[in-house]
Amino acid sequence: MMNSQPTPPAIEIRRLGKTFPSCKALDDVNLTVATGEMVALIGASGSGKSTLLRHIAGFVAADAGEIAVLDRVVQQDGSIAPDIRALRAQIGFVFQQFNLVNRLPVVTNVLVGLLYRVPVWRSLLMRFTVSERQRALEALAAVGIEKFAWQRAATLSGGQQQRAALARCLVQEAKVILADEPIASLDPESARNVMELLAQMNRERGCTVVVSLHQVEFAIKYCRRTVALHRGRVVYDGPSAALTPQLLGELYGADAEELFGMMLDSPALKIPADKGMAPLLAA
Repeated sequence: MMNSQPTPPAIEIRRLGKTFPSCKALDDVNLTVATGEMVALIGASGSGKSTLLRHIAGFVAADAGEIAVLDRVVQQDGSIAPDIRALRAQIGFVFQQFNLVNRLPVVTNVLVGLLYRVPVWRSLLMRFTVSERQRALEALAAVGIEKFAWQRAATLSGGQQQRAALARCLVQEAKVILADEPIASLDPESARNVMELLAQMNRERGCTVVVSLHQVEFAIKYCRRTVALHRGRVVYDGPSAALTPQLLGELYGADAEELFGMMLDSPALKIPADKGMAPLLAA
């Protein structure tokens, strides 16, 4: 009987560093995300969350270190891999501000997810086949907004636009989804809907998901594991249920209020020092 080979990690980061003129954005970051995990990335403004996700996608070159996604090098020692376009076909990126073209129909925005997979001439002309358009309509149905397929993207609400962005990842058949604060601009109900969809994509399609969040309560409710960044460094990597106001206070000081928001001030949400927040959120 042959021994099965272990599945390589979906994301592997070693000694990643990036310095901008004004700050050290990433400072010796080491991180491994297993295939099929859904991991929350938290931190106050300026902690390095968005910068890290953009490096993983190969949008930005680091000063030092190495990143591999799906066992293929994204970048190494300051150089992005020459075949990055092919690898990006496997990586779905969800932006905070949706990144849709307002004047185009929703279905066309979803079809943009195929641009890394189709020939360059077709991507430039935005030419898609009947079967590709059918896939886009099915993806919109999967996220519950198929009735808006032929409306201009500008006519959708924020929550609906973010659903369209997730449909784009479905059409793309992304194996890794990087979501950069996807609920920061949404009302609470829309935020819950988007997080439910991300969790569903992770659970039912096996997508590896890394989602950056300001709201710790969403990290605890939807992700078993949380990675916390502070001033470009990983300061916590462990169970989301272990995140308490006390622990966040130790890690972030005054910045902890930004992560818990109004939760810290609500008597109904006061949490004993020896308990996590998961039981409270499940209630």
